[in-house]
Amino acid sequence: MGEKQLGNKAVAHIRKADGKKQTLEEHLLSVSGLAGTFAQKIGLSQSGKLAGGSHDFGKYAEIFRQYIFSANGAIDPDSDEYIDPVSHKGKIDHSTAGARYVWNRLKHNDYPLYAQMMFLSVCSHHSGLIDCLLPDGTNSFDNRLNKKEKDIHLAECESKADPAVKEMLESLSKEKILMEWYLKCRSIERREKKFSAFAQNPAAFSEENAVFFKKGLLLRCFLSCLLDADRIDSACFEDEQYAALRKRLGNPDWPKLAGRLETALSAFSKDSAIGRLRRDIADACYARSHSARGIYTLTVPTGGGKTLSSLRFAINHVMEHQLDRIVYIIPYTSIIEQNVKVVRDILEKDEEPGTIVLEHHSNIEPVRETWQGKLLSSNWETPVVFTTMVQFLETLFGSGTASARRMHNLANAVLVFDEIQTLPIRCVHLFCHALNFLVEECGSSAVLCTATQPLLGNVPNPEKGQLRLADDPELMPDLAKLFRQLRRVRFVDHTKSPMNLEQVGDVALSEQREKGNCLMIVNTKSWAVGLYRYCSEKKTKNVFHLSTSMCAAHRTAILEEVRSLLAKKEPVLLVSTQLIECGVDISFQSVIRLAAGLDSILQAAGRCNRNMESDYGTVHIVRIVDGLENIRRLDDIREGRNVFLRVMDEYRERIQNGMGDLSDPDIIERYFSYYFYQRQGRMAYPCDLSGKKDTLLNLLGSNHNNVGGSPKGMLRQSFATAAKQFAAIEAETQGILVPYGEGKDIIAQLCSLPSSDMAAQSLKRQLLKKAQRYSVNLYPDALQKLGNAVRRMEETGILYLLESHYDDETGVTAEATGKMDFLHY
Repeated sequence: MGEKQLGNKAVAHIRKADGKKQTLEEHLLSVSGLAGTFAQKIGLSQSGKLAGGSHDFGKYAEIFRQYIFSANGAIDPDSDEYIDPVSHKGKIDHSTAGARYVWNRLKHNDYPLYAQMMFLSVCSHHSGLIDCLLPDGTNSFDNRLNKKEKDIHLAECESKADPAVKEMLESLSKEKILMEWYLKCRSIERREKKFSAFAQNPAAFSEENAVFFKKGLLLRCFLSCLLDADRIDSACFEDEQYAALRKRLGNPDWPKLAGRLETALSAFSKDSAIGRLRRDIADACYARSHSARGIYTLTVPTGGGKTLSSLRFAINHVMEHQLDRIVYIIPYTSIIEQNVKVVRDILEKDEEPGTIVLEHHSNIEPVRETWQGKLLSSNWETPVVFTTMVQFLETLFGSGTASARRMHNLANAVLVFDEIQTLPIRCVHLFCHALNFLVEECGSSAVLCTATQPLLGNVPNPEKGQLRLADDPELMPDLAKLFRQLRRVRFVDHTKSPMNLEQVGDVALSEQREKGNCLMIVNTKSWAVGLYRYCSEKKTKNVFHLSTSMCAAHRTAILEEVRSLLAKKEPVLLVSTQLIECGVDISFQSVIRLAAGLDSILQAAGRCNRNMESDYGTVHIVRIVDGLENIRRLDDIREGRNVFLRVMDEYRERIQNGMGDLSDPDIIERYFSYYFYQRQGRMAYPCDLSGKKDTLLNLLGSNHNNVGGSPKGMLRQSFATAAKQFAAIEAETQGILVPYGEGKDIIAQLCSLPSSDMAAQSLKRQLLKKAQRYSVNLYPDALQKLGNAVRRMEETGILYLLESHYDDETGVTAEATGKMDFLHY
């Protein structure tokens, strides 16, 4: 639409590159269509159209026209119409008008909840879900609902709205929208009532908290549909390359992708025992892929080929149930890097890179509130997504809108959780409720993959949230037989005779001499560096260090060198933190594991004799002399170690007599039953609200500890407060760029980029994608120790490290290495 055709039409956005204007009419109609399509997956299509068509209704107000034109230089600063865009940024309310519009349209004496949920979604589309009750008991929902006309300009907006927008909004049936919400809410209520009827003590069981919690998840998922529709339309208007990319994504050809996977699986060796077992596991997953949607477990010893077997289940399950995508949720970026490469090499053959498989785990760039900044983070729109458990949990419970935007793409999907035993203990109840919701109310399926299956379907206090597994949930037909067939190691128990650092190092040196190679896995970075230095000083050949103090590119280079040496039968001694335990395809003849949880010990064993190169490898379990290993702040490791030592005491004699093995499913079950019982007080995500103890489970549920009140049946959650609490604990680390290899050039280019032109923004996206492999996550105390060695890029806010504080052997170090820093940094 040309400038002359615009006339006095309200404007939604003005493109920075060329000053082109997007009318509000175009934006609202487009977002309405997109939001309706997205919300169809959760049965709220008409509601999505209404939310999309009303979300920016407040932009019809004159004050917003003055603001947006002032911000883009179209109004002279000396004009009476001019509004200072800096001081007014975020202060002109353009969301409450649309929220009040839908409230007025839908409010009904019998169904106020549904009008409330629509109001909350529209008024929260820039902030994230607001609190219904503030922590002090104030009814924040009522305050927002009753905001004065002079502050929201609803009457003015209704008088100025474009006829096409008015017609669209008025055409949406009030009855259909209320019925959509009624059906979804009733579905939640019926499921929770049914679950409570089968509780061990139904009289003491109340489904109220679970019902509130899941209605809150429904609201967040609906908000996600609106957020993504809004951001997509805005981004497509601002960046034509993004619009073209979305068109190219199209609908994936799942049968073609399945064919590529079958070709890759056919290459599994049938000449070796491990190759035949991996093929059998993949076949079992295929056989079960036609099962009904639900929550399944895939319990396979390490080295059994879980990644491709679970992918075989997922692709065929997608085709069976006409689902949209597959999302892999993985605990560590180190596993993502390896698994993405494997899957991308198979599925993206002859395809445009990045259009089939997405890798998303960057936390380098600080969170931006503008949609331009959020464009750099994916909305998980590709057919196959690899992300971290942290990103998944942030999507469900984090603050703001950047993460919440992705939630609707978890609906109508297969969610594959790799190494599910690493789920943070404080998130157990939240996770179980959320996964039940995604499967039961959003049409998804889930697969929990691990060699050490936690008892998420049988947790203490099940009314607080436990998984509702599918009928016959385990995909493997005979676990006991499978674990016997994949037994490749013998455990050596040293826990009765604690050791110091030198003694552990001497065991490792002896194992390397005797077996040819040895892997030591420790609990802390300081022990990794200490043992690495000790063994190196003994003039031992080919000693390596691996920890998260090193960037991904550095870790990959070390692992490639180690694999090459192992293949040549050269002597190798590798000292690593627990990052190597999960998903890293590497095999040593001897492994030493410092005492930790049984799940960690068995994962460590998975790096020993992985491909059955010999009859049995050796895994030494070592206990450190009390006081020498500082795991005071590492609650999960400390508590897991204590429970393991208890289990070890119970089963030591049986194992020593050859009547059992630490990998036996019944021993694993005993370990998790003790572990969950011991830690049940942490499983609802405890938090501290100005000295008042509460949990996120309560804040996002019935909020029964809040002194405030709301009408019966209405939402009363403290959504924003809970989200901030979640983010404050979950996002403790900060990503920084490090000057390893190509990272030096990436830092230099990012530091010199101009601020605003489109070419610079495109280059910035490319650089940030590369930068993920040259970043290290650091806790606040580690950043503080580095002091001025960490710098901040003025334009982007991205942190980077001076070259003098990155060691070529051990990574980030607080002590200067003596290397000179580049002046152009």
